[in-house]
Amino acid sequence: MDPVSGGSHVVVAGGGIGGLAAAAALASSGFGVTVLERAAHIGDVGSGLLLYQNGIAAADAISTRLGRGIRAAGHVVGPEDVRVLMDSAGRVLAREEIGEMGRRLGLPQVPILRSALQNLLLREASAAGAHIRLGTAVEGYSQDGGRVSVGLSDGTALDGDVLVAADGLNSVIRTAMLRDGPPQYLGYTSVRGRAVGSELHPQAFVVNGLGVQIFVAPADGETLYWTAKITSPPGVWPALGQQGALAALLDRIAGWHEPVVRMIRTANPADLSVTDIHDRDPVSRWVDGRVTLLGDAAHPMAPAMGQGANTAIEDAVVLAQSLRECADPGEALRRYQAQRVGRTTRIVLHSRRQGALDQGASRKHAQARDGAMKQRGRKDAATLDVVDWRPDTAGPLTEAVRGRRAPDHRPGAEAADR
Repeated sequence: MDPVSGGSHVVVAGGGIGGLAAAAALASSGFGVTVLERAAHIGDVGSGLLLYQNGIAAADAISTRLGRGIRAAGHVVGPEDVRVLMDSAGRVLAREEIGEMGRRLGLPQVPILRSALQNLLLREASAAGAHIRLGTAVEGYSQDGGRVSVGLSDGTALDGDVLVAADGLNSVIRTAMLRDGPPQYLGYTSVRGRAVGSELHPQAFVVNGLGVQIFVAPADGETLYWTAKITSPPGVWPALGQQGALAALLDRIAGWHEPVVRMIRTANPADLSVTDIHDRDPVSRWVDGRVTLLGDAAHPMAPAMGQGANTAIEDAVVLAQSLRECADPGEALRRYQAQRVGRTTRIVLHSRRQGALDQGASRKHAQARDGAMKQRGRKDAATLDVVDWRPDTAGPLTEAVRGRRAPDHRPGAEAADR
């Protein structure tokens, strides 16, 4: 059976960035898609993230409209832009030429608010025909021949030809598939927020302290988003709540470079996200029959290289291509797994090492981190190798299937084309 024109139905568990990217890529490829999201609504979550060249290439492959929307909603890093790397007193360690990477690779970096990216993916998935079902959690699955039955929190089940687990770090589907236990805490927590109208806008910078590193990037015309990673025992910072975490962070950075302190002080506690950082040891198995893992459910990673969202969107593109090109869904999922496991394993392990280095948890380690930045003039040693990725496709997924789908004669359909 032709996987596009035959009406195959894909169930996606999770409506985060990975799940919505998968829904957009699959629906644009001609599949019927249902997204099951536990939350009652898809709202304004988190602060911001950085889409590197690999993430932009993946978004462009889903649709040119999505790529344009990301560039319009975020901050497109220009060819002359630099990221200032400094210590807590404001002394400059290096000026990282982040615009140079865009010149070399032909695509920009785009810092963007997480909510803006999620909304763009939601609109793209919906426009492509995906059905988004909110307030519905996935509790397990079973398989019988060529079908997958997905057990739901309301006691019912939903059948599909393929199940994609994009249900995050603590994936229910991964647990059922691999039974590999809980994720591992990496020794630091993350407090993320935004600053509007800061005197530091639109400068991107990183500030190193003892057991603390703060990453800052412009997300749009007036907003900076920031992430503070703080060495800590597990559970301490999330237990403080948003207001308590902001107060504790300000106490922790008292005496730091004053413009940085002022930026943090202006944050709205209601916008803060406080999360202990975990990852998992990489595994080579992501597939069980017609069920597969994607994004954090497959390869959760430390945020040190900013690749979580980028690799999830990559996953979505490769999965859609594999299912579109291979008539046997099981074989398509195994092909997807073979293409993704090696790359994501390397990124998970490098992100773990980079995250440990970034923290500077002791004076000796802080000096080593600062010295490494001075020497190489960059925050991350392997960034260029990681972000130099392109999907194996001749163009956007919608172009690849356009000739195989019935023409749309609705008024305005041509103008809405991706």
